[in-house]
Amino acid sequence: MAYLIDGHNLIGAGVFDDIRLADEDDEAKLVARLKVWRSRSRGKITVIFDRGIPGGRDVKLGGAGVEVIFAADPAQADDLIRRRLRGHPKGLTLVSNDEALLRDAAAYGVGALRGAEFVERMTLKTPSGPEPGSEDDVQLSEAEVAEWMALFGAHAKADKARRKPDGGPSRKRPRR
Repeated sequence: MAYLIDGHNLIGAGVFDDIRLADEDDEAKLVARLKVWRSRSRGKITVIFDRGIPGGRDVKLGGAGVEVIFAADPAQADDLIRRRLRGHPKGLTLVSNDEALLRDAAAYGVGALRGAEFVERMTLKTPSGPEPGSEDDVQLSEAEVAEWMALFGAHAKADKARRKPDGGPSRKRPRR
């Protein structure tokens, strides 16, 4: 499933306890939350913000299955969303509380979720754990995972070699 998110509309809906439009880094907070949720689910997420880096993708914020696009103004953001609704991929879901965009989504046969519904879905799929972006929220790269797998794989081989063929531990008899 792919999600197309009206970013500032979602933040402005007041569905997050810790993200507000008045925050200097509200976009980064939302994207961090989306990346964590995306890492535990499937599909691509595109979030479009009105105002910010005019008309461009933010490669620093994006990644990990989350595409971030900034429009020059709110009207341009809505136009970008409408263009994506028109040429929508199968399984696209719009996340917005904007009534006009919700009507457009319905007209194009695109599924839609209001902000609160989407956050509820995020919450259901996100197990309790560290706050996204916190010091305890550890994200490993593929290289780090491979390194750990190699390390633990070596230990597993050594443990297997120490065991008897019947699976029990290998014990030497004491000499008498």
